[in-house]
This record gives sequence, structure tokens and C-alpha cells, in this order.
Amino acid sequence: MTLKQIRYFQALCHNLNLRSCAKELNITQSALSLAISELEKSLNTLLFDRNAKFFSLNEKGRFFLKQVEPLMLELERIEKSMQNDQSYELNLKVSQNVGTYLLGSFLDQKTENIKLILSLDNTKNIIKAVLDKEVDIGLIEGICKDKDIKKIKICDDELIIVSNKDLKKAFFIDELSSFKWLTREHGSGAKEVFMSALPKDVRLNIAYELNSTAMIKELVKHGDFLAVLPQFSVKEELENKKLFQVRLKNFKISRELCLIYHKSKKPNEKFSKLCEFLKFCIQKDLA
Repeated sequence: MTLKQIRYFQALCHNLNLRSCAKELNITQSALSLAISELEKSLNTLLFDRNAKFFSLNEKGRFFLKQVEPLMLELERIEKSMQNDQSYELNLKVSQNVGTYLLGSFLDQKTENIKLILSLDNTKNIIKAVLDKEVDIGLIEGICKDKDIKKIKICDDELIIVSNKDLKKAFFIDELSSFKWLTREHGSGAKEVFMSALPKDVRLNIAYELNSTAMIKELVKHGDFLAVLPQFSVKEELENKKLFQVRLKNFKISRELCLIYHKSKKPNEKFSKLCEFLKFCIQKDLA
């Protein structure tokens, strides 16, 4: 059973003259007759009673017409929607920090006819999902050098070390190695950038690895821990003095926030505009 056969069947239902219907469809009588015969064969039943060149729907045909008409109307609606560029669905996977703290403006103002399937993950898993073409767009924190990925830099972002106490003085990073540390899990962009930036002889006392920035913040607030987090993720806590930035000597940690997609993707105008708008909104929220 094919869509063409069903369309021919509908046409014949409304014009039961084989010759006249074939003319309307701009096909030969034999082509129309063959299509109807093949449809009936695939359904293992006759749909029409034949009388020379004239057809009449039988009980099976009437039942089949009632079943397929709403489906064909829906297919026509989808077809028109696609042709008029009214329907657009994107699968977007973003890093936990970006998704939690930097997507508010974008989600509030995005175009109504773009449907987003949004999920959170860490940078490593997002890169894999883009490479496997499971998602259309990824938003990551940190490094991505894969040759099969196109990257759009959104901005540079600073990672800072936080504590629940104002430690007053500035530290060299090795002076903090004996403190108890909380970090994100393996695969987190923030963690990978921070660990890569550490001098080779510095070994931190990592108490816990956690997959939630919110959990890390709460543990730091109420315990004797240090943690490295994106500055934008602790903006409110710093302003309310629930957390304090630990000042460092000769050590600054920055990384890129990037939008990524597979190099085989051919961006159309709507995709490109969405990427630019996403970039604009994140830059605005960071300002």
C-alpha cells in the first residue's frame, strides 16, 4: 500500500468513472486501474464493485475510506506546513551550567514555531551526541577539537574558586592543595579545563565528585570545602555573601562557551538565525 495508491483511491471514490478520474489525475486508465488493483491486493479485499467503466464503493471500500481520509488530511497539513516553513524541530543538548543559568532569555523569546527538545548533560557526552548525530546543536563549556564538529564561539568565561568563608588573603594554587575539594564528574567541561590548568606537581585533595553544580554550591555553603565553578553560576551567592571568591596569585582559569554542530549539517537560514539568537541571548545574560 502506497500513498499514491491511496490518493488514487480517494479520487476514484469521488469520481466513479474510471476514464474521467484518470483524466483528472493526468494518468492513463490502465495506470489507475492497476494502482487500484494493487491496493486491493495489498489489503486482500475488493474495495469497489465494477460495472464496465463505472465503479461503486462496496462496504469494505466505505470502511477503508473513513479510515484513511483523516490520515490523508493530516499528511496534507504536514506537507503544507513543511512547504511554508512553519514547522521546525531541533534537538538541543546543553551543559548543565549553561542550561541552568544562561538560557532564560533565549527560551523566553524564541520563535513560537520552533519546537525545542532540550536536555542537560556534561560536555563530553554532548560532544559524543553531536558526533553521533543524536542532537542538532550542543552548548558546551571547554575544549572541543574534533575535526567532525563545527564550533561557534559564544564567549570566554572565567572559573573561580569559592568558599563559605572570606579567606581575606590571596593564595598560590599549591597552597590550597590540602583543603577538601568538591569537583564535577569526569566529562564536565569546567572540571577538564581546571584540572588541565593545574601545575603538574599540584595534587588536590578531592573529597567528592558530583554531577550537580547546585549540590556542590549547597555543600560548600554548609561545609568546609572549596570548589571551582563558573563565575556566572555563583553570581547571586557572591552578591548575598553566601559564598566568597578565593583570590589567587598568578593563576587564572578561563574557558570558552561554544555552540557546536556536526560538520555534515547544512545550516539553513532558520538554523543559522537560531544559532545567532542563542549566542546573543547568552552574551546578554552574561553581561
